[in-house]
Amino acid sequence: MGRGDAATLAVALLLGLAGCTAPGGTDMTVQPSLRPQQQPRPSAAGTLPMGGEPSVDRVVAAAALRNPVTPSAASVDSGEKLFGIYCALCHGPRGQGDGPVAQKFMPPPDLTMKAIAERTDGYLYATIRNGGALMPGLGESLTPEERWDVVNFLRRLQRP
Repeated sequence: MGRGDAATLAVALLLGLAGCTAPGGTDMTVQPSLRPQQQPRPSAAGTLPMGGEPSVDRVVAAAALRNPVTPSAASVDSGEKLFGIYCALCHGPRGQGDGPVAQKFMPPPDLTMKAIAERTDGYLYATIRNGGALMPGLGESLTPEERWDVVNFLRRLQRP
């Protein structure tokens, strides 16, 4: 090995070792983060998370939301399938609050009773999206159109 090769090797070795002494750690223990039980910073007013939609209060939705999905056979069939997947465990296959979970837990309301049948489509949509007293919201699981399909299926169940 000549002097030039040795010098090149020495420079490469020094540069490589210099990279190992760069400031900062790799263990990620020192970084800005939330403390336990600390709330995240609130979003700026008028903004939504990417891919999100604004939260809708059920009472506001009852007055403001109109069902944009025609209650066609395809919509009702889709709603029936989705209801079977997401709702029937608690509400039962006919929406009467007699699903398998209801036998071991507090039974959900009968979705065919008059008080619920008198609710607007917007109210039902917002309940499906945001959840109820014990019901989890399905806003992350169902698209808006799928939620309206479930509303259309509920309306068919509520017919005498």
